[in-house]
Amino acid sequence: MKSLRSLSTVISVFALSLLPAWGQESEVDRSAEVEHALQVVQEYIAAEQSAAGERVESRSGMLEFKFRSTRENGNLQVLNERAWREWELNRSSKVQRLQMIGEPQVVSIGKNLVRIDCAVHLNTIEDGKNWEGVSMRSFEVHLNEESPRIRHERLLANREGIKPGQWKKLKKAEDGVRSNLRSSPTMGKSNIIGKVESGEAVHVWDQEDERWLFIRTDSGQVGFIHRSQIDFTAPPERTGEQEIVNEIKKKKNHPFAVVLPGKPGYVLNPYTDTIVDVRGLRAGILVRDPHDPVKERAFRVPFQGTPGRAVIIKE
Repeated sequence: MKSLRSLSTVISVFALSLLPAWGQESEVDRSAEVEHALQVVQEYIAAEQSAAGERVESRSGMLEFKFRSTRENGNLQVLNERAWREWELNRSSKVQRLQMIGEPQVVSIGKNLVRIDCAVHLNTIEDGKNWEGVSMRSFEVHLNEESPRIRHERLLANREGIKPGQWKKLKKAEDGVRSNLRSSPTMGKSNIIGKVESGEAVHVWDQEDERWLFIRTDSGQVGFIHRSQIDFTAPPERTGEQEIVNEIKKKKNHPFAVVLPGKPGYVLNPYTDTIVDVRGLRAGILVRDPHDPVKERAFRVPFQGTPGRAVIIKE
C-alpha cells in the first residue's frame, strides 16, 4: 500500500526502557526528556486519524527538518517542510483504527538522540479498499534544548492480513539454543532486537503461509522469527476471553477510540461503538467509558477532540 510504504506513523503512549543511560549526573534530566520525546511521538501518531489540514498543523511543530523517511525497501526520502506539507495534504488513505502491540523499545543511539522501535496494528482505507495488518516502525528523536523533535521515521516491515486478537499460544522449539527476534522479516545483524529462549512460550499471530512469523513474548516484546524456530507439534491454544481481558488491562497496549465525524470532542468506544465525551482531553491519554459494563476495558483519546467526562486511568 502506497501510504504505508511512504512516510509512516506509529501509535500509543510508549514505555520507557532507555539503554544505555547517559552520564550519571544527567540521568534524571535525560529520563524526563525521553518521556517528553515519547509524548511527542504519541501525539504525532494520534494525529493520524484527523483530517489532512489538522494533521499537518499539529505535526509540523513536532518534526525537525529536513525530515528523513526510510521506506521498507531501504530508499531514503529527505523532505523539507514545504515538501512534507505537500505530501501530507495529498495523502488519500484514511486510518480507521490504530493499536500499539506490545512494548516499544527505546535506545540511546548518540548524544541527545534516542531511537524508538515499535509495532502497530493498522486498519486503513485507501481508494475504497481496506488494508489491515501490522507495521514495524522506528523513530529517531532529537532531544534538543527547547523540545524533542522527530527527525527520522523508518518503515521496517509491513505484513498484511494480520488482525488483532488472533494469537496462537505456542512455544519456541526446544533445541537448546536461543533464536533471534528481529524487527523485520530478513536475516542480518542490524535488525536483531532480542532473543527467544529454547522452549519459551510465545504468542504467534495466524500466518500459516508465512516464512517469517510475527510473535509477541510474555514480556511484551514483538518482532519476527523464522517459522522453523517455532514448535507446531502441540495443538495451539487460542486466546480466550479472560486472556483478552488481561491483554486490555496490560499497560501501554490499548486501542485508540474512533473519531466521530461532525461531533468534535466525541468519539466511539472501540469495544462497543457507543459515543463517549472526551472534550478537552489530551490526545493519547488513557480513559474508559463510564457506561461500559466491562470496567477493565480502556482506550486512548484520538487526536480529534476539543472538559472531558471520560474516566482517566492512571498509568
